[in-house]
Amino acid sequence: MKKNKDPNKVSNFKNTKIEYEYYSSFCMKTKPNNRYFNAEVKRLTQEMRDTFCTEELKKENPAHYYAMMGRKLPKKYQEKPKVQITPVNAYVPPQSKLSKEELELQMKKEAEERKIKEQKAYEKKQEEIREKQRKEYNQRTFDKQQSLVFWCDAYTQGNYRNIHSEEYKSKIEKKYEYY
Repeated sequence: MKKNKDPNKVSNFKNTKIEYEYYSSFCMKTKPNNRYFNAEVKRLTQEMRDTFCTEELKKENPAHYYAMMGRKLPKKYQEKPKVQITPVNAYVPPQSKLSKEELELQMKKEAEERKIKEQKAYEKKQEEIREKQRKEYNQRTFDKQQSLVFWCDAYTQGNYRNIHSEEYKSKIEKKYEYY
């Protein structure tokens, strides 16, 4: 005999059917079966690869195909950078267009101009050195004179004596005359 259960007295938890993915941690396992889910993910991935990764995709877009497969793009599909190759003698310098005599004259002229520039630079450098030496000399003489000159009070006696004082005369005059 089957018991009649009152649906109001039965908890809602037992009445509702819950999918395995939506289990709560209340009275249930907290960790799902890892092997099961890994196998499911692997199976779904393989199905996606089988449906989308075909030989046509490999021929049309190999980069996309190998990215979906999770592998590196082989070297035969990698694009090589295009380098623009120009002829060796594409640019002719203006000096090679001149005759030998004209080239020699131009080289002499350039050498003279370079020599003049170097001479000006040397003179400018010498002038700067002279100016620097002059400033150093002036600073040294200023410091020397500054150490000798200082403020003093004109109303107080210093380390000097009046030449008319008796102390000064006693030092200068001889006390005894020797015969």
